[in-house]
Amino acid sequence: MGADDRLLVRWPAPVPDGHRLVLRHRASGETRTEPITGGRHSVELDVGDLASGTWTLVIEAGGLDRPLLTDDPGFSLDGLRAYADRPRERAVGVVRTPEGRVKLRVRKVTPHAEVEAVHPRDGEIRIIGRLAYTGPRPGESARLVAAARESEARLVRDVRLGGTAFQASLAVRDLAAAEPALWDLWLDVGDVHARLVTRLDDAPGKRGMLSYPRQVAESGGREMAVRPYYTDRDQLAISCRLVGAEAP
Repeated sequence: MGADDRLLVRWPAPVPDGHRLVLRHRASGETRTEPITGGRHSVELDVGDLASGTWTLVIEAGGLDRPLLTDDPGFSLDGLRAYADRPRERAVGVVRTPEGRVKLRVRKVTPHAEVEAVHPRDGEIRIIGRLAYTGPRPGESARLVAAARESEARLVRDVRLGGTAFQASLAVRDLAAAEPALWDLWLDVGDVHARLVTRLDDAPGKRGMLSYPRQVAESGGREMAVRPYYTDRDQLAISCRLVGAEAP
């Protein structure tokens, strides 16, 4: 799947005349058909306007359908990042079932701030990532907003933005100066209010599987433990608790 929403299917040997690649929408039965003529090794078609949902792919010949099979896992993190670098309201992804069948998953998307790395050390939490599904925002200022879940407390910091890539940091002492809290993180760029999440790696369920070290800061005679963590929706957040009561 290319960033231009064109699906390329390639075979190791030429496909005989009379075959067709058929995409079928599971819910509605709508079909999209592309003939495979002239003993071609590949076929390419535009899938950017497909309806949301799951589409099955079959090869049709002589009135019979057989599923399109592959041993290609179809996963490229660089490819997914390039795909998300373009502004879009829906995303098309290739899915390979355990049996090797090829499907397309079409879903609506909204902008988010994709977290690629988190570095909690030296008294700060540094975050590296990229805007997803908005495209570059040249000339617009960017801010990291930390919002306390239990109160109206806010921390706002300027962000370095180049193209869709961003770098941001929060000082541990600033988080510790507030009351104990769980902080949700947002990236504001122009009219975009994007939650910090990690989703493009196609590895959900980071909570309980991925953990970061805590940093301790003193504030008002109290020791506060500050550490980033992932929520059950793979959103990046920060826990700031009294030492001994850190669990979010």
